[in-house]
Amino acid sequence: MSGAIRKKVQRKFKMRGYTLKVEALNEALFFLTHFQDAEDEALDLLLDELQHQSLKSSILDKEPVHRVVSLLLEADAAVEESPNSSSSSGGLRFIDAFITPKFRYDPVKKVFYEHTGRVPIHGDASAKATLYRDRFLLLLQRLSRDSHFSRPAFDIEKSQFGCCEISPIQSLIGLTGRRWVMGVISQLEDGHFYLEDLTAAVEINLSNAISSTCVLFFPFSKDV
Repeated sequence: MSGAIRKKVQRKFKMRGYTLKVEALNEALFFLTHFQDAEDEALDLLLDELQHQSLKSSILDKEPVHRVVSLLLEADAAVEESPNSSSSSGGLRFIDAFITPKFRYDPVKKVFYEHTGRVPIHGDASAKATLYRDRFLLLLQRLSRDSHFSRPAFDIEKSQFGCCEISPIQSLIGLTGRRWVMGVISQLEDGHFYLEDLTAAVEINLSNAISSTCVLFFPFSKDV
């Protein structure tokens, strides 16, 4: 390619905060040879896709540029193979579920960590309980980050009820006053409903419950 094209590519990459090594520049120029009638649009597309990559440095070598170029050329080839298709499948990528990183939430350290254990294709007897436990912890983590359910840094009331910090059900033993809890409603006995979390369960009366689109409110004054 001409020197003008090389300078334009380097200038556009520099405008996005990237510096190209020689091998990376050659990969970008190779990509543009497939779109000589729309070089500017192809270059912008390449830069947009690079911004979605996990790059270790702003100085680009051949590997990340080659990876993005291969992805875009595969997508373009798929579109050319099925030009009459109503929806393009070039952007559809299939990822093996068994190589996708699995993350779990630690409620004590309040951090997410990567689960490195083996994930079998058929779950064992405890898999269902683990599934519901992980979902409960994820919901608790999101709720605890909400400003209405987190302890304020200063003595400022967040609502007319004061601080609405979520308390474990087990911590209600021996306490008085208003507390906010999060749990799952389950029927552990016929005709008896319980609110339970990962620490304990307490029987509740749903006769005066008020239902809304996303939450269930009910008066809760039973001694535990």
